[in-house]
Amino acid sequence: MKPNRHILIHLDEPPSRTTVAVSIETSFVMLNRYTPDGLYDSSERLDRPPTREEACAAICTAHRSPDFLFLSPQSRTGILYRLALVAAGIPRAVP
Repeated sequence: MKPNRHILIHLDEPPSRTTVAVSIETSFVMLNRYTPDGLYDSSERLDRPPTREEACAAICTAHRSPDFLFLSPQSRTGILYRLALVAAGIPRAVP
């Protein structure tokens, strides 16, 4: 997986209001907006990492993400590791 390539993990059923974007190095949250008839309109990137609850939800729903399933097993492990660190309250990997 390329260093700054983020995969998207939607935390709820379509239309998903909250999405966690994760790469091996970083993660952040996006809020999605939809038109009244349910079509995607736009997204807003929040300048914050996922909360512990959002990270746990992303771990639980990662298997439904086409981006996640397309990754190699090693990249999947890296993504889940990043989310597990956030879920455990550890902001970054300890060397």
